[in-house]
Amino acid sequence: MKQTWGTRAAARFGSPLAKGPMQAHLEENHSAPVHGGLNARELESLGLHPEEVLDFSASINPLGAPREVREALRSLPPDAYPDRSCLKLRRALGSHLGIEPHSILAGNGSTELIHLIARAFLSPGDSAVIFAPTFGEYAAACRLAGASPVFLQSREEAEFRWDLAHASKLISGLRPSLVFVCNPNNPTGIYLGEDEVRQIADSLGGGGLLVLDEAYRSFVDKRWRSQGLIRMGNVVLLRSMTKDYGIAGLRLGYLLAAEGVVARVGKFQYSWSVNAAAQAAGLVAIDHPRHVERGRRLVGASKDFLTSALGRMGLDCPPSAANFLLIRVGEAARLRRELLTRFRVCVRDCASFGLPEHIRIGVRSVEDSRRLVLALKASTAIRNHHE
Repeated sequence: MKQTWGTRAAARFGSPLAKGPMQAHLEENHSAPVHGGLNARELESLGLHPEEVLDFSASINPLGAPREVREALRSLPPDAYPDRSCLKLRRALGSHLGIEPHSILAGNGSTELIHLIARAFLSPGDSAVIFAPTFGEYAAACRLAGASPVFLQSREEAEFRWDLAHASKLISGLRPSLVFVCNPNNPTGIYLGEDEVRQIADSLGGGGLLVLDEAYRSFVDKRWRSQGLIRMGNVVLLRSMTKDYGIAGLRLGYLLAAEGVVARVGKFQYSWSVNAAAQAAGLVAIDHPRHVERGRRLVGASKDFLTSALGRMGLDCPPSAANFLLIRVGEAARLRRELLTRFRVCVRDCASFGLPEHIRIGVRSVEDSRRLVLALKASTAIRNHHE
């Protein structure tokens, strides 16, 4: 029987390349990746309206968009084309971050940038390592580029932390074109330190690119300054203004990397990718960093409340550095359905991550969190989980 590249690698490097639940799911399901947020079609089928549902399935700033962003959008002229190069936005970001604009690429959310990176750096037959379980768009982008994603699985018994010594050995041997790491990771909340990330980047040996997705970085209490990594030349940082400033409807993210990397990725971006409303919102939002900090403090207070309340209910909730919590609940799909239909509360079923017994809760205000806790206490699915 002919061995595939992945099975040869598994035989050489051990169990983390064996088909875990996430990898098996992705290989069997070629539909679009699953995401958080309310599903309009599902709500309509249930006779529900979005405004009556409390959404814990998305993980964005619980404060929503700053007032100044809303005001800027009201005065936006809709008849003018947006700036294709996002020059004002990149200059403003560069000034805010202390980085030259040529090292910044704005995108229609960080998801667009993930796919652009894959198109720019992957060819059919290439390999890409993905630290899993994690965001489904990494694997989707690799497959659309004709590359073979290899999943480096973390284990629940290790609190979802990866064996980085093994990971470095794996990467050194495989020499992948791309490595994707979400930091803090979605949905586990694991946050790697600078030395750990540099270890991963060094293991590439200069022959591949580390994509460090920092979409949830702003909600980490003790975060380290990652921008220095781009001087390594083989590291790309992804940031999400969508999540930082609660502008999910506009879609806005950016990429930080060496000038040559930015130029190569930018060649694959279609014209007017970032619309005028997103650019205008981004320019205003940059001047309100306190809005992000207020959101982070609110998340911290709500996480403390939720962790304590869930613990008293006997629900396993590992520590999370991000603005969401991963919780083992038993039959997650059943619980999600019950919470939505009976209590008008929506959580994220983590089956698409290969974790069918877990839900992910995007942290909202303490008041909203109390409603969620009451719903969980009254849930028959939770009662059955404890029996």
